[in-house]
Amino acid sequence: MTLTATQLKQQTYLIDNVKKEDIVITKRDRPFAVLIDIDRYHELLKKESRQKSSKKLEALEELGSYHLGGKNIAEIKEEIYD
Repeated sequence: MTLTATQLKQQTYLIDNVKKEDIVITKRDRPFAVLIDIDRYHELLKKESRQKSSKKLEALEELGSYHLGGKNIAEIKEEIYD
């Protein structure tokens, strides 16, 4: 859903739709802000965190056990996910 800043000021009840879909707020026909549900926000944060961890693990696996300082990949995975 896309709303103008003026519409949002005049019709605040439209914020209730954020549970159903993300709301893009425009100002002078340009995107200004995005409203999302807090549960969706937390979900996105978790997803990003998992992606960062996966990238780190991929890099470690490419190094091999020799460069890991004696630790095996399972121990390192546990440290990253804790």
